[in-house]
Amino acid sequence: MKIVFDGVDYDIKPLTIVQYQTIMDNPNINDVDIISLFTEIPRQEILKAPFADVKFVAQALRGDWAGMDSDLPLQLTYTFEGEHYGLIIPSKLSFEEWINLEVFFTQSPLNLPLLAAHFYKPLASTKQGEDRELQPYSLQECMTRASQFQRFPIKVFLPALFFFVSFLQELTTNTLSSLETKAIENIKDKVKKIQTRKK
Repeated sequence: MKIVFDGVDYDIKPLTIVQYQTIMDNPNINDVDIISLFTEIPRQEILKAPFADVKFVAQALRGDWAGMDSDLPLQLTYTFEGEHYGLIIPSKLSFEEWINLEVFFTQSPLNLPLLAAHFYKPLASTKQGEDRELQPYSLQECMTRASQFQRFPIKVFLPALFFFVSFLQELTTNTLSSLETKAIENIKDKVKKIQTRKK
């Protein structure tokens, strides 16, 4: 989608994790800042635009934001900044991956870029979808990608987050101790807060 301000076309890019966090931390964000956040148009350019245009564009962007929910499709593979990534496969997680995921989920607030980097690993082959092959896990490699994943699209990340919370809930129902079940309930509460604050 594009918008035009003062005769210049600007792309509206997918909302990133860091932009999502900015909105979550500032629920009363003003029209100029919301447009700048979504489009990277300098604030001074937006301030020069006609009032009616600014209000219309900001309202449309807020509508796009409000329409984002957990019904978004789960992306098993995704190309991000020229690299191909695949969603981790719960049944194939190493013990180290699992423990690190548990640790990441206990952080408060949740480090969303780090979780996204953990969920999506580089592909090891050209296989896509269910047959995807991922590079072996490395905590150092994951931590290195976390800053890059601040720019990861939130519409790709949120379904992965909901998927893993559902997976953990199912796992607790079937196999884990009451202490582990309580830990999973805390994770679910954190994710619910993300959903609630968005609305």
